[in-house]
Amino acid sequence: MLEKLAGRLSWEQTGQGIRVHIPAQRESLVIRILSLIVWSVAWWLFLHNTLGRQNHPHARLIWLLVWGFGVLLVSYSALRSLIGVTTVSLDANQILIASHLVGFQLNARSYSNAAVRSLRFVPTKMHVLSDRSSGIWFIENNRLREFASGLTEAEAVALIDRMLQVYKFPIDKAWTYNSTAS
Repeated sequence: MLEKLAGRLSWEQTGQGIRVHIPAQRESLVIRILSLIVWSVAWWLFLHNTLGRQNHPHARLIWLLVWGFGVLLVSYSALRSLIGVTTVSLDANQILIASHLVGFQLNARSYSNAAVRSLRFVPTKMHVLSDRSSGIWFIENNRLREFASGLTEAEAVALIDRMLQVYKFPIDKAWTYNSTAS
């Protein structure tokens, strides 16, 4: 039975651990749909103008395939924003982070709890060259990992607190996301 955790997060007890459900951040859906429309129109105009001047029969097919592949990628991104879910399963031995779309698991990563330390919330960082969405970051075997992109601080704190009730991950007080990931 799923219980509310915080914001859009829900959780359930699983044997010796927990499973947390994180629905996609729907606020970005409008941006993704608009980008799909703008991208499709721009590519269609480019394709139409470019292929009108091409005499080679294979050039048209190649450009149509590239355009179609781009439409599929942007559509997939929009669909994930609409109905995608990330689950975080944690027990005494491991963390399993999996992405799901329409009931199908897209990918999954598992980490040994003994190798994980310093769970922390990292807020959104806007930068001229790149934008980084908020999320939960941790160190696993001296590698920086992140999950739960787009969480609010309240959601992240509630999730980390619930995870620490299952397993007491060590904290490296010297590590900050600024020194490692910026």
